[in-house]
Amino acid sequence: MRTNKNELGERASNALPEHGCARPAPRRVDVAAKRSTPLPFGARLIRSPSPLSSLLSPLSPLILLALFAGCSRGVDTIYGQREGLGAKHSVNGTAVLGEMFEHAGHRVFSWSVLSPRLQEKADCIVWFPDDFKPPSKEVRRWLNGWMTAKPGRTLIYVGRDFDAAPWYWQHVLPAAPKEQRELVQEELWAAKSHFTIRREELPKSEDCHWFAVESSPPLRQVKKLAGDAAWLDGIDAAKTDIELRSRIKPSKAAEVLLRSGRDPLVSRRPYDESQLIVVANGAFLLNLPLVNHEHRKLASKLIDAIGSPRKTVVFLESYAGGPPIRDKDPTAEGVNGWEVFNRWPTNWILLQLAAVGIIFCFSRWPIFGRAKKTETENNSDFARHVDALADLLKRSRDRAYAMERILNYRQRTERDK
Repeated sequence: MRTNKNELGERASNALPEHGCARPAPRRVDVAAKRSTPLPFGARLIRSPSPLSSLLSPLSPLILLALFAGCSRGVDTIYGQREGLGAKHSVNGTAVLGEMFEHAGHRVFSWSVLSPRLQEKADCIVWFPDDFKPPSKEVRRWLNGWMTAKPGRTLIYVGRDFDAAPWYWQHVLPAAPKEQRELVQEELWAAKSHFTIRREELPKSEDCHWFAVESSPPLRQVKKLAGDAAWLDGIDAAKTDIELRSRIKPSKAAEVLLRSGRDPLVSRRPYDESQLIVVANGAFLLNLPLVNHEHRKLASKLIDAIGSPRKTVVFLESYAGGPPIRDKDPTAEGVNGWEVFNRWPTNWILLQLAAVGIIFCFSRWPIFGRAKKTETENNSDFARHVDALADLLKRSRDRAYAMERILNYRQRTERDK
């Protein structure tokens, strides 16, 4: 069924965080209510349509950027994750690419550890590590064993040296209202500063057997493409918006599928009957860059490279240091609502709130030393009645009235005597 342009525009405007105006919170889907059996890999399989799927429509990037313009409230920037809090709408997320794999007929899951079930079930692993350093020797050994265990497997490794947040603010700034440009400029500087600090983790030069990393070459924009004819077919390189910072040099056994000048963008290395595909960075694969129509064409060619449909594609999600290696699989449980206490960043937020609460309790109700027994007050003590009456008279702030009541009391007691 066709979708008209107005509907596409409305759906696309909800896909990523707006630059300014508030929008309704995204609709939450209770997956646990729809699934009673444990999910494969213990992951949450997304079957419901995502708002980000609208990015696959052939809308102009300029139109989309205009739709996103408004007053700043920040953007989600969680990197390399397909699902979870803030990941689906993140400019650095992989939800759109995951949906493209699903539209191509593959089964898509997310996973965060190197475990026996991943070793057995996955046909393709797509890895966007949130780590500027090359994979460790232990992780490479595990993944090499996974590739050679069965024929026809594909590992797609995407370099980290790209961040879509500065890209977003650079494109929003020209269309921002005059009174908000200073705020947008501050957001741009903050995004660039954060990325620059993270890039300090990059080694100047390192060879990890899969590839070599060189961080010294300067930033440059890609405007010309060369390489395999199948990858170049139908691509207008002048309309791409790909940037290169550090360079990833594939091994001698690898074939360069796509390059710009002498800089490889995509390379392929055979491992027995499987393959390792290395992508320089996520400049044409993350959520926001996939707004560009030429980028979606390149992403489709990457999907075609893994082979026929109905493969099990696993998005491996990891942070600095790479994914942990486990001898046992995580418990396969459905969504029950308690995941918020075990996922970043909410687990850290709740931990800090708990610490603040404890400090508040100590400051509000402190008990120092050994507890003491206080004297029990006697309700029949007449002196307490006198003190209470004196306090009431004091509150009246009327000396004449107070003296009148005291004299009246003395006259009555003397008459009684």
